[in-house]
Amino acid sequence: MEFDEMKLIWDSQNNEPLYAINQEALNRKIQHKSKSVTRALDFVDVMMIVVNLIGGIVLIVDTVQENGRPFEYVVAVVYLAFFVYALYRRFARQQEVKEFDKTILGELNKAIWESEYLIKQSSTMVFWYLVPIMIAANVTVFLNANSFWLSVLTIIILPLAYFGGRWEVRKCHLPKKRELVSLREILLQVEEQTVA
Repeated sequence: MEFDEMKLIWDSQNNEPLYAINQEALNRKIQHKSKSVTRALDFVDVMMIVVNLIGGIVLIVDTVQENGRPFEYVVAVVYLAFFVYALYRRFARQQEVKEFDKTILGELNKAIWESEYLIKQSSTMVFWYLVPIMIAANVTVFLNANSFWLSVLTIIILPLAYFGGRWEVRKCHLPKKRELVSLREILLQVEEQTVA
């Protein structure tokens, strides 16, 4: 971790090195990291809401125009159900975020919590999101007696999505969380030094 603002102060009596952290620089770094995590989470939320709403509407309109049979609405209903679920999750998350203190430590704890939330969402998305959509799509294709290529595509997409999600968590989200946790340790040390 880089702290160019960290300064070495020599204790003149004991000739021992003491380390002091520029608290203003630390606060700026915490604010920046917190906003970065919040923006990433907001982007994921908005994308889930928009994609599912548009997907559901497009599929319903397409099915109505083609005088589709009732089972052909299943995928559209699944998309719309995920749209409602995404709205609910966003609202619930925003309510939980309000519980954090309005201090710099509270801001840091909120960022760590949001980072953990993003990690959990990214690593489990294949199971709670892609699998139900793929099952609904495959059942619709099977009942429609259409091409089996969607099933082949599913066999390819699911493992790619699973391993892609794991890679994203490992390369993007976990390093950010580790950095936030070490920032919290530094902040707690600074607070202990100022109290002592």
